[in-house]
Amino acid sequence: MGSTTSRTVWQIQRDVIYALIIREMNTRFGKWRLGYAWALLEPALHIIVLAGIFSFIGREFYPGIPTPLFMLGGIAPFLFFGHCFSKGIAAVSSNRGLFNYRQLRPFDAVLSRVLLEFTIYILSMIALLALFAWFGIRVAFGNFLLLVEVNFFFFCFCLGLSLVLCVIGERLPELSKALLFVMRPLYFISGVFFSLEQIPTEYHAYLAWNPLVHVIELTREGLFANYDGKFANFRYFLFSSIAMLAIGLLVYRAHWRDLVRSQ
Repeated sequence: MGSTTSRTVWQIQRDVIYALIIREMNTRFGKWRLGYAWALLEPALHIIVLAGIFSFIGREFYPGIPTPLFMLGGIAPFLFFGHCFSKGIAAVSSNRGLFNYRQLRPFDAVLSRVLLEFTIYILSMIALLALFAWFGIRVAFGNFLLLVEVNFFFFCFCLGLSLVLCVIGERLPELSKALLFVMRPLYFISGVFFSLEQIPTEYHAYLAWNPLVHVIELTREGLFANYDGKFANFRYFLFSSIAMLAIGLLVYRAHWRDLVRSQ
């Protein structure tokens, strides 16, 4: 009788993550009348506004790639990063009451948030690509394997960053509030609405330090066959992702007990 009801550690962990994801979905989408449609409307509105602005001034972003698709390749990854950034800072404070349960730890709260944001990011990109194709806005697909690799390591990067931010959000709340202001300049220097190919080479050395630039460049190279991402450095992005995940795990391991006990 006991053998049929006992669960392994991995099964318990799976159920915890699943329950937290459902809770996050209800928290994020339950209060909106538009509900889950907002996951598509948010990147779509960004694309419509930016595409409208640059179409009005008569500027073409990249030869052979329609402006909405070019925008999607930059906006979708950046929104995923931005949501992980803000959700990571508030992961502990938003789930503090749940840490009274022995099976649940701050790591679970962070992982569930990043998993949910990653799922929304992938599904919204697929849905918008299909919607644009239905309206006749399409381009030859690029490198699927590269796209899978980039997004896998991008997930690792955002998970590591979110773990660091969840500690900062509790241990250094003043700093965490200041960090939120970083998102605005990042939006303009991460390649959301430009290609590195269009930037003078003397500025590449400064922009290339930003891992988001490489994520967006490599994402566009994976999405579009005629996009040349020669200025992106996959090795640098790979190193950044592994290093960020390692730092996040080390920082979390050093402070997780304080996160549980903090009031």
